[in-house]
Amino acid sequence: MTLSMKEKKILYAYGCPSHHNTVTRLKWLTALTVDPEAKRRMLGLVRKVETEVGESWYEDFYHHLRMEMDEYRRLKRSLRVLKSYTDYEEDLYEEAV
Repeated sequence: MTLSMKEKKILYAYGCPSHHNTVTRLKWLTALTVDPEAKRRMLGLVRKVETEVGESWYEDFYHHLRMEMDEYRRLKRSLRVLKSYTDYEEDLYEEAV
């Protein structure tokens, strides 16, 4: 199953190791969503999780997703810190022009 980054972020925020509870929670979130485009994306994610991920291996999928997203957030934070301490980009641009 391939997931977009937005879908991964939703599962990271609202998912849990239980397949049934995750699907139920995502259905409730879809019902509470007001924006039609967001509702369509949420419903698509619910259908993906419900049909493409079997209950037997969902827990492994969930833990792998958590590890992947934790690493993504760590790298994003490191990049943000690196950018805040790095101001050489403007100097290089001025030398090239």
